[in-house]
Amino acid sequence: MTPAPAPERVPTPGNAVLLTLVGGIVAALGLTLLAGPTSGGALLGADLAVAAVLRLVLPVRVAGGLAVRSRPVDVAMLLVLAVSCLVLAGLVPTPA
Repeated sequence: MTPAPAPERVPTPGNAVLLTLVGGIVAALGLTLLAGPTSGGALLGADLAVAAVLRLVLPVRVAGGLAVRSRPVDVAMLLVLAVSCLVLAGLVPTPA
């Protein structure tokens, strides 16, 4: 009796979604170094808001690493983090 062939691994786009968001985080850190914490924090908040929208609309198979808990909890946490980053970025005083 011959063993059954191994199922083919189909790549899921979830890793691409997560890597794109990590790229946004790296860009936010670079912008923080170059332009200051206000613009870097705003970009980080925007990246987290995009992550919340993607988690809301994408199925779990496509969301990949964004799907950690239930959809409402993930979206709520990402939105809280996004708003927090945006508020804190607005509160940071700009050096003269």
